[in-house]
Amino acid sequence: MGDYCQGSRRERSTVPFAITAPICDSAAVTLLQPEIQATPPYLNLQNMAQRSDTDLLREIRSFLQYHESLGITEYPLRQALQSFLAEQKKPTPPPVPGGTRKAEQGKTAATGKHQFDPGLTGKVTLQDVENEIGDCHRCSLHKTRSSIVFGQGPVDAKLMIVTDAPAFDDDRLQAPVQGAPGELLDKMLAAIGLAREDVYITSLVKCYPGKNKAPAPDEITTCLPFLFRQIEIVCPRVVCTMGALASQTLLRSSRSLFQLRGRFANFNDLCSSRLEEKIVLMPSLPPSLLLENTELKKASWHDLQLIRKKLPAQ
Repeated sequence: MGDYCQGSRRERSTVPFAITAPICDSAAVTLLQPEIQATPPYLNLQNMAQRSDTDLLREIRSFLQYHESLGITEYPLRQALQSFLAEQKKPTPPPVPGGTRKAEQGKTAATGKHQFDPGLTGKVTLQDVENEIGDCHRCSLHKTRSSIVFGQGPVDAKLMIVTDAPAFDDDRLQAPVQGAPGELLDKMLAAIGLAREDVYITSLVKCYPGKNKAPAPDEITTCLPFLFRQIEIVCPRVVCTMGALASQTLLRSSRSLFQLRGRFANFNDLCSSRLEEKIVLMPSLPPSLLLENTELKKASWHDLQLIRKKLPAQ
């Protein structure tokens, strides 16, 4: 098991393995898969999609009991896992509505679908939308940013990537997904025959929220209409949300990213406004998470392969 088991050569914080039970889904199983192949077949990976969460939980518990019989009772507590567990203790926020540019005026259509801001329909180019944002002070995020990271890529891109928020390097360089996560993203795109120049990349909010801080619901609501207008103008074939907040917001769901990833949703069905073309949405894992948890790359590769099949052949 290498780095995953107790007794590794490096000293680090650990967490009891029983804590893995709340993340009983395909990502959790994928995380465990390298060890599964070397142990008795408690987890049957065949026909995974047809089995219930209860069955998966029962099999994962059996697998962990086998580890306990070997004397393995703890797994390393990495920073990403620690942050994830902290989030699980927070009350689930209500779905963030789409709507108007002011947070206090956010609206949702009577159908419960995203309602685009009619005040932005006159903004016919991405530059028009960026100009409308201006030196934005609509929410408190202007206090933590040094620049507005609007987005980057061709207006006719067939793939749009939406992250949760700009990171520190993005804010500093005024471009999305920079630094080590950006290098990994470039490799991920290259693996499916794309370059960064082929993809439009933006984020749910356009301002850096600060170190280890996620955007608040009112900050997301304020910025969401601009993202919707970007989607309308670019009109990609696929929107890939790389992050929990972006995925939950656009899918109007409170489920975890691990539960949402790996399957397409029809974005048109989630919107009250009529889009010119059909757009599908695929939630996936952000490069920053993959850097912290390399064992999740297999799940990310699965998502990328599905996305590649939806895009036109080059």
